[in-house]
Amino acid sequence: MFQNRHRQSLAITAAFVAALSTLPASAHHGYTGEYDAKRPIYIEGMVQKVDVAYPHVEMTIQVTQRAQVPATLPKIADVAIPDVMKIMTVAAPGTYALQVAGLQTELQGRIAAGDKIALVALQNCLPPNQYRTRWVRIASGDVVSLAGHTQTEVAGCKKK
Repeated sequence: MFQNRHRQSLAITAAFVAALSTLPASAHHGYTGEYDAKRPIYIEGMVQKVDVAYPHVEMTIQVTQRAQVPATLPKIADVAIPDVMKIMTVAAPGTYALQVAGLQTELQGRIAAGDKIALVALQNCLPPNQYRTRWVRIASGDVVSLAGHTQTEVAGCKKK
């Protein structure tokens, strides 16, 4: 009788694990989509809230006035976008919800609400059109970046 219950418990556990594995991978991602690498945006503002956790850092930035993009940005080549300094626009005043691709370890304990930071971000082509960044200048002036492309970058948003 014990063996039957044990087998039954194993079967139920296996069925549960199998059911979980069929959930979409986006279940833990609030920022899936297609990020427009043809329109990078420079965002400079105050961190309103930040959550440094796996798998992504999520934050809200308040921009009170249009910044001027510095003539040079350290490590900007890491974003791997051709002519990024020429095609970059500047964020208008407003509130920006964004995600940092990777970099949890690099940002842990180095970014907090109230910090003035700058980012180079890409906007999601898909609603709700939030932003993702791989280049952050934190309050200390240090730049934290993730080199290369992410799998969700596209060369321009498709017209719908």
